Amino acid sequence: MKASLPLLPFALFLIILPFPGTVAARLLLLLICFCIASWQWWRHPGLRATIPCKPVLAAWIVVCAASMFYAFDPGYSLGELKNELGYTMMAFFAFFAIAHDRANAVWLLRASGLGLVIIGGWAIIALVTNGFAWNEGGGHGGIGIFATYVITVVCGQFWLAGQDPSPAFRRLALALCVFAIALAALTMQRAVWPVIAFQSLLALFVASRAGLIALDRRMLLLAIGCVAMVAIAGLLANQRVRYGDAPNERVQLGNDVRLKYWPEVVARIAEHPLTGTGFGRGVIRKAYPDLTPAEAPALWHAHNVFLNYGLQAGIPGVLALAALFAGFGILFWHASTGPQAWAGIAGLLLVGGVVLRNQANDFFVRDMSLMFWALTGLFARLATSAWHGDRHG
Repeated sequence: MKASLPLLPFALFLIILPFPGTVAARLLLLLICFCIASWQWWRHPGLRATIPCKPVLAAWIVVCAASMFYAFDPGYSLGELKNELGYTMMAFFAFFAIAHDRANAVWLLRASGLGLVIIGGWAIIALVTNGFAWNEGGGHGGIGIFATYVITVVCGQFWLAGQDPSPAFRRLALALCVFAIALAALTMQRAVWPVIAFQSLLALFVASRAGLIALDRRMLLLAIGCVAMVAIAGLLANQRVRYGDAPNERVQLGNDVRLKYWPEVVARIAEHPLTGTGFGRGVIRKAYPDLTPAEAPALWHAHNVFLNYGLQAGIPGVLALAALFAGFGILFWHASTGPQAWAGIAGLLLVGGVVLRNQANDFFVRDMSLMFWALTGLFARLATSAWHGDRHG
């Protein structure tokens, strides 16, 4: 199985995407990818396929774009629409189109694994040389984005672990799944443990339902118990290592400042339920500077993707985003028991993991949004295509 030259920009895009300071390079590569995909789509009608979830995609785009009519800062919101709708839909289409060949998907997900090795190795070396303290300004990125990247990219390695045509690469992909979990643990982000547990349990349940693994009820319950115990232990260990016996009660799980902040955000949304501040996470601090608590300046946005959409576009924004995730979730759920079950499960892990990760923060922007949509496009094509022969099988 040989990789073709047109795949190179797609592979480079996935590799460099999580690295800070690569905006110009990633956008150039995205443009090249989009042009290649569009050319193939136009020149080879036989490679085309119906783009799934068009109603929810259209509703999301319309609601977000309509926020320009009441935007607090129209110029800023227009720029954010370009970044978060324009560029991301280019990535979705490009990877959906290029995954017409299963071999292309294999090579691209292998490339994403290489990116994981590079950035993960860099992060570990930096952590060791920095006294086991994460360098937020390092070239591997801050802990929040890094943890989100790991949770996102591991879904591709999961698919490769079951579908790569090479046994050696299947074993390598499985090892990279373990590596990804270890990297997530090193970030000391408490939110990663519920996400890892959710993705693991979802994979066990759906794979068992699809007949991909043979687990009787007792073994399934045992596996669920083991995953839950590991997640709880990891969460408590992170809390202990990161905060120790800190007297400040705000760092305790039950006293997280966000729990007191979110009701204020909901109340602000309720003041204007049909409109918001206009699209863009950063516009919130311009329109509602008083909303950021003095004792927690990091809360310049709601730290929850749905609440952020509520502030930006009112309840219609929340409903449009929920419908978007639900639409792709349903697509992958149906695929998870069909001939493309592995793609369906990987897509479910991607959507579910990203949604859950962004409940305690909001990294559904810029590089992480591009990564989500690129992989969603790829898995959507795999999940909805019937492969035949060695080229597509």
